[in-house]
Amino acid sequence: MGMKTFYYILIAISVIFILFGLLFLIAAMQNPDRMHVAMISGFIGSAMAYFSFLAISRINYNSPQNLEPLIFKIAKKNGGYFSAEQIMAKLGVTEKVFTAALDHMLSKGSVVSGEDRDGTMVYRTAAVSLEVKRKCEFCGAEYNVRDSITSCPGCGGNVKMG
Repeated sequence: MGMKTFYYILIAISVIFILFGLLFLIAAMQNPDRMHVAMISGFIGSAMAYFSFLAISRINYNSPQNLEPLIFKIAKKNGGYFSAEQIMAKLGVTEKVFTAALDHMLSKGSVVSGEDRDGTMVYRTAAVSLEVKRKCEFCGAEYNVRDSITSCPGCGGNVKMG
């Protein structure tokens, strides 16, 4: 039984505590002494549900499938490159979680390889491609590849892929 299953069972138990709390709250209309039991039962059920949902959320956040798009987003900002230290600092994950996510990405082929730069392993993503622009030879203005221009609208120079 995994930790996630354990927390789902705790949520089911917390629902039972909350229902007992509501039952004792209704019974407290006839006998006010039952109010304390209702409050304690409701508090225990609410606390168990809160911490179980919090733990499930953390487990889901740390899954390799969830971290992969977040790593790609960081890599895209850095031209397709990322390092372990950078990912761990920005996402707030441990080295074990990062290694699991990296192994998942390596097995899928979405990370090409690791290079050693200044003593730091830097990885390149295959999904992030470098942006290609059209550039004017004379004034240096850049245009999207989708724009089918052959001459620069600003200076009239030749526009080439670059």
